[in-house]
Amino acid sequence: MQQDYDLAHPRQNRLNDTSRQAMRTRINVILQRRVNPGTSSKILQMSLSIYTDYLESKLMNSANSEEEYSNPRDLEVRIHYLEKEVKEQWYRLRDMRFSDRLSALPDTLITQILLFLPTKDSIKTNFLSKRFKDLWLQVPGLELHSHEPAAIQNFIATFLQINRGSRLQKFKITYNGRDVCHHGSSEFIAGVINRGVQQLDVGSSTLKRTLTNDLVPVNIYKSNTLVSLKLANVGMQNPPEFGVSLPCLKTVHLEDITTKDPLIVEKLISGCPVLEDLTVFRAFDDNVPVLRVISLSLKRFCVKFSRARTIHGKEYAVEVDAPGLKYMNFRDDLSDKVVVKNLSSLFKVDIDTQFGTSTLQVKKAIICDFLKGIPSVRHMIISQPTLEVLYSCMKHGPFTKFCNLTRLEASFCTVLLQTLPYFLQGCPKLKHLTLHLLYLKDSEPANLELTVVPQCLLCTLECVEVNEVATVEKAGKKRARYIKRTKVSKHKKKIWTELVRYILENSLVLKKLVLCFSSVTNSVLEISEALPTFTIRSPGCETFNHLTSI
Repeated sequence: MQQDYDLAHPRQNRLNDTSRQAMRTRINVILQRRVNPGTSSKILQMSLSIYTDYLESKLMNSANSEEEYSNPRDLEVRIHYLEKEVKEQWYRLRDMRFSDRLSALPDTLITQILLFLPTKDSIKTNFLSKRFKDLWLQVPGLELHSHEPAAIQNFIATFLQINRGSRLQKFKITYNGRDVCHHGSSEFIAGVINRGVQQLDVGSSTLKRTLTNDLVPVNIYKSNTLVSLKLANVGMQNPPEFGVSLPCLKTVHLEDITTKDPLIVEKLISGCPVLEDLTVFRAFDDNVPVLRVISLSLKRFCVKFSRARTIHGKEYAVEVDAPGLKYMNFRDDLSDKVVVKNLSSLFKVDIDTQFGTSTLQVKKAIICDFLKGIPSVRHMIISQPTLEVLYSCMKHGPFTKFCNLTRLEASFCTVLLQTLPYFLQGCPKLKHLTLHLLYLKDSEPANLELTVVPQCLLCTLECVEVNEVATVEKAGKKRARYIKRTKVSKHKKKIWTELVRYILENSLVLKKLVLCFSSVTNSVLEISEALPTFTIRSPGCETFNHLTSI
């Protein structure tokens, strides 16, 4: 604040006007050297004049003789330290003003802001000022991460004791170790539920096996306030005989859950009349042979079931019946029975599965039933492993049509590119096509011959994006994994060129073609040089080349 006073009321200079003017000139020369010529303006010149007055006043008042700052180098060093002092004071003033503005907010609003922080960070605000002292104790939620469950339980008990009678909006506890089976673990979670918690998140971020079978209390099935529930690596107790009633629960995330009740998920869903978002990451021993999802309100459903571990001879199934479903992410590699029905509202689907472990004939039936169950989908993302299975099935019969599909993202290896036209024949209204190109070391075609021209190329396709992805070791890898960069052989570049030629010479309404290749392969340069030799059927088509890293 003293700086502002000095600008408005400069103190009496100890030196004469001539020395003062000489000092101003030297200061102005130093400041002008730091200004970009292109940014000069009247406002800038006025700011420099005010700043020069300030520096001249500070320097002249601290000088003991005319010769003290006569050396330009000494003067510049002194100005440097003055500017450093100004910056430090400005930062302190800025932080103080910010703290003052934050402190001016009511307690209820500050505690809602602190609710978005982990509890350990919320506690740190205790040292900002007296205004924040113990304010974190009023935050309507806890987010804890600990290796020592006993200490955490004592902390939670103290926190809840201080906030007797108040409701919790959020309770999140993440364990790092297996030693969580202390007496009272289930009890304090039950106490949190009884306090009207809205968001409950319990589990482990590191373990791959369940923590304990009785960590989640039974009263969780009768909460009238719970809006979001996330459980990871924990065992769930069987629902009580009187059933499940969760009238406000909208979001459920279950990850590696085990239970003695094979109908646990089905009962949970049936007791949630407003459920909108369901995510299930299945465990190989979850004791849920049939994952049955039946909901009128569900809008988003994600399922993941990896082949990482299996139980020999055990069969799994998935059934989805959700008339309001908008988005489905399907990554189930173990279910040999997949039933989807009443998905007339489905807008987007992301498929990454090999459709079970059965024979090709069984897989064909599963695929046909699955694709027939999503005829209205408009946006599809499909992985390389799924396309491999579809490729085998397309040899034995026609491919299902998606008459409403307008956007497709597909990961094709060089072998499967030969089937691209046949796949596109099932998408007569396609407008946007994104191809992620994968390259298999052991199975590369000698040439790419595309002769069939699907309807979408002639009538609807407006935008195509071709992306180079990492080389994969062999077929069946889950979505491309980044490995050591290698130069792509010439015949692979030839395949890329033929693919681009095929798109440009057969697309009549194409508006944009985007090519994204790695700088390692230099394919962008080669294809760009080949572009003038192509016959571009769509006169308004623009081509964009981008480099990407793989």
